[in-house]
Amino acid sequence: MKREIPVSRREFISLGAVGWVHKINNHIVLKSPREEDYDKFTHENKFYSILELHPPCPDLPQSFLRVPTGNFLAFYSGGTLDERLREHQIRDEGPHGGSLIEIMELSSAVTWLESLGYVHTDIRLPNLLLNDHEHLKLTDFDCVQELGTPTEGSAAPWARVLGTEAGDECGSFGDNGARYEQFAIGSVLYMMTRGHEPYDDGSIAPEDAPVVVDLFQQMKFPPLGEDKLDRVIKQCWKGEYETLKDLADETELLPGASSFPRATAFDDGYCSKVRRECEELVERGILDEN
Repeated sequence: MKREIPVSRREFISLGAVGWVHKINNHIVLKSPREEDYDKFTHENKFYSILELHPPCPDLPQSFLRVPTGNFLAFYSGGTLDERLREHQIRDEGPHGGSLIEIMELSSAVTWLESLGYVHTDIRLPNLLLNDHEHLKLTDFDCVQELGTPTEGSAAPWARVLGTEAGDECGSFGDNGARYEQFAIGSVLYMMTRGHEPYDDGSIAPEDAPVVVDLFQQMKFPPLGEDKLDRVIKQCWKGEYETLKDLADETELLPGASSFPRATAFDDGYCSKVRRECEELVERGILDEN
């Protein structure tokens, strides 16, 4: 007898950049496109298909099934890093212990994309998921671009308008690559260790946000310490890692990094089982409810 799966019990999780995300059960979420963002949703689905041509990266989410109006993804119960930091925000003048495992996993995720010839281009806290074991997953691939293509840029503190050090590129965001990606990573690490965005410590009024853009362009950053993690942040902000693999290699050498267990990807057997479950959900009309 065919097992009955209720299709109407869905829990809204979030409205992302390109669509809605609903929790189906304790291991599946369904991402559905908004009409106005359908092209970006299709772009993301195609990139998941590219990822499936390679062995899975344990630091990226896994997609079980994709159809034109839905993407069935693994559910991660820890929510986003943005949610966690806002719930436990600590504002002070120095580091209060960022998670080394999350730092290594973010670096590993972008290095994996780099090895395939791509960059994420939208690294920020809402796009960093945590599973129930506190392992980090870099998600949302609607903005993924090929290495070396002109970047569209992003808002501070996730991107930096290049200064005079960039020569002819001064005043632009440059090309998609290690220089652009690592700046966002530096800001993520700063927020993980400080509990707030760069310059969001009261020293600059919210209405003066454009000042932050100018400060970044001039390479005037918030004060940092001399410990190894702060040196990584400084190098990221200054674009000193030639490749993202160089950054990942350095995070592996941070004190205590070798003692943490690393994440693992789902095996083929499990993915096949869940894919059949998702196919049955489609047959029973779950996409018709959108």
